[in-house]
Amino acid sequence: MNLDIFLQKSSNIFAENRLLKFVVVALGIAVVINTAGLFMALNSQRVILVPPVVNSKISVSGDKASDEYLKEFARYILNLALTYNPVNARSQFSELLAVYDPAQFQASRKELYELADKIENTKASSAFYIQSIINDTEKRRLEVTGTKKTYMVDQKAEDTLKVYLIDYRIENGKFILVRLYEKPAQGESKGA
Repeated sequence: MNLDIFLQKSSNIFAENRLLKFVVVALGIAVVINTAGLFMALNSQRVILVPPVVNSKISVSGDKASDEYLKEFARYILNLALTYNPVNARSQFSELLAVYDPAQFQASRKELYELADKIENTKASSAFYIQSIINDTEKRRLEVTGTKKTYMVDQKAEDTLKVYLIDYRIENGKFILVRLYEKPAQGESKGA
């Protein structure tokens, strides 16, 4: 770059330096603005995944989720926890632990693996058929009613109507299972 505005050569060099400094500063500002725009675009993007088993519109944002999403998760959790046989119980319980609250993980892991040992030793099988799912959004609890059929070595041991409660929370769009337990009968006290 050669500016010949002034008569003195040193004045032309200083003018060139000022122009080059201005161009560098302008490019720096453009890079900062571009970077800020890129970060805003990355933070506001949405990815919509539709699993093949979902037939209705579901939505999750922040700490809120649609009823359809919660019902799908209730079906998923209860299928893993209550429909098992000696061959798949341990692997299903391992998969179930992936959605547990980290604070409850160790206690739940111990409980589920003890249950898996009992299932393998007694050759027990179970199936749970959901009849209704009720969502209590204020308590963040799902109440699931259904029929539980239990078999011991290919003979039916139990066929009863059960109600299970799923305490949950939604954190950054992720479903977290806090607690899964059977609802106590009217005369019983609520266990921990």
